[in-house]
Amino acid sequence: MIASKQFSLLLLLLAHACARPDELPAKLLTERVSEASASAAASPSPSPPQPTVTQSIESPIATTIATTPAERSVESEKLETPAAPTTTAASPLPESSTSTEVPEYLKNCFYAEEKLCLNWLATGNDPNAAERNDAGNAGGQQESGDSVAAPTATAGSAAGDPSENLTMNSGQVGSHDRDINSCQCREHPTRPGSWYCCNLSHINMISSCGNISKWTNLHVRNLTVPALDLSNSMFRSLQSLAITDGNITQLTNAFPKFSSVLRCLDFSNNKIVEIAPRAVKDVPHLEFFGIANNLLSRVPNRNQNKNMPLDISGNMRMLCEPLNDLIYTDSFIFVNPDRSFCLYNATHKWFNSTDLVSVKQLESIKKCGTKCPTNCVCNIYNIMIIQNDQSKTVCNVDCSNLGLVELPQQLPDNTFTLNISNNRISSLGDHFHTNPTYYNIVKLVADNNQISSIYEFEGTKFIEHFQRLYMRNNSLSKIPEYFLNNALMDTDGRRIYLAENRLQCDCNSAKTLQNWLKERSTDIPDYMDIRCRNLPQSVIELQESKLCQSPPDWTDYIYYLIAAEVILLLALITKVSYDYWVFKTSGYLPWPASKMPKLPCDWLCES
Repeated sequence: MIASKQFSLLLLLLAHACARPDELPAKLLTERVSEASASAAASPSPSPPQPTVTQSIESPIATTIATTPAERSVESEKLETPAAPTTTAASPLPESSTSTEVPEYLKNCFYAEEKLCLNWLATGNDPNAAERNDAGNAGGQQESGDSVAAPTATAGSAAGDPSENLTMNSGQVGSHDRDINSCQCREHPTRPGSWYCCNLSHINMISSCGNISKWTNLHVRNLTVPALDLSNSMFRSLQSLAITDGNITQLTNAFPKFSSVLRCLDFSNNKIVEIAPRAVKDVPHLEFFGIANNLLSRVPNRNQNKNMPLDISGNMRMLCEPLNDLIYTDSFIFVNPDRSFCLYNATHKWFNSTDLVSVKQLESIKKCGTKCPTNCVCNIYNIMIIQNDQSKTVCNVDCSNLGLVELPQQLPDNTFTLNISNNRISSLGDHFHTNPTYYNIVKLVADNNQISSIYEFEGTKFIEHFQRLYMRNNSLSKIPEYFLNNALMDTDGRRIYLAENRLQCDCNSAKTLQNWLKERSTDIPDYMDIRCRNLPQSVIELQESKLCQSPPDWTDYIYYLIAAEVILLLALITKVSYDYWVFKTSGYLPWPASKMPKLPCDWLCES
């Protein structure tokens, strides 16, 4: 009677689980099974023997954590209830499947579902599985009568994330309890030739398997070895090799030369800090290389194939400088560039810092060359870190030694450095006023040209924010101190180089320009080498006393003429006064006056 009541209770529980599988916590299942077992044990009279009923109950909240690229891209699960050998009262759980298109670069990759490892551990191959199941059940299982399998998820899963406890349970399985010289791998149930291994502590747990040469794909989860030798012969026949979610710290040696079969290679979610430089150098047909979520600082030497998909997301120690070379040579196509970062050493005005820059920003190096002027060389020059914004790529445009007679009409976006040295350019034109691609330039190298004036810089954005201006050995005749003086008021490390320009020197040069150059000696480091075209000396050597003399002119004698006139006037007055005195005293007229004829007006003087 009691056994019949217990059987009815179990049927009721299973019917409720099938009706609402998403709301029945594992703890409730365990408690009700325990109550049924306790009721049977407390019965005072033995019950007649009943037919054995074997049931398999899987927790409806058991889920799988997607830790591989395939699981992140495609999640397809099917929950099954195995048939009992005699009588079963459990209905199969409803199937749930979700499919997403697999990225093209993962078409040849094989990843075993994590639930395969969990099911493997739950079947009893693991010596500790029974003890954990007994500990997880409240009251344990009944030794006689009905046998009920413990739910996969623990009671904690009902309240929190169910996958958390699944992962914990799989990690608790001690691989050290298994024979390291016995095969610990299984063939995938639906993909012949594809094998998976779980929780291995030694590589012999794979090599001990038979017919490895016939394996096509291999996925190893949680391999806890410090170093993995890639030259191992058991990898020769594989098309896909994934060793994920383990504790590997180093990949040594390299795959054998011309490993023509291997197409997918994934070492994601380990603790790898170093990969042999030539690890994948001789794998010509490799279509995907995954090393996400490790501790790497650089990527090994590139594969023979260009544009091979590479996943480095989650490596927070990756350096930007080696990645720049890979991007520039089109060695890899970076998967998840928005979530892949590298460390960039930035130099600021007052300090140096290390910033995280996304690979997507590094890839803009290619854009730097899309608008590159003909025959010029455009490449990445720097990364500018902008607060509260994404980093910005800085382009360097080199158009030197091309025989140009004018500035390029178009520059790449964010051009910060322009080199037009060693050409035949005579004028800057209006590019700095009207061409937006010139607005961001902070360094202009225009040495060894024929530029005759820099007045074109007046009123431009360049003169407001430039850092370096190289105008050495040009044809400048004058230096416009008035607007350069304003530009250098707040120097902020600005420098202007004007050596070997031959200016038209005059008195103003000796009076004004010379003093201005001395005051701006820090901003114009080569001021000593600015020379005069009309004098055999530098501007700084000019002498005001020599240059500021006026040429001879009649106005220089005006003072002498005035002095002579004054003297003659005084002499005339003196002579007239003397003659008058003589005439009054003696009555004699001066000799000239006695010879003159008398005039009608003389009577006025005689009266």
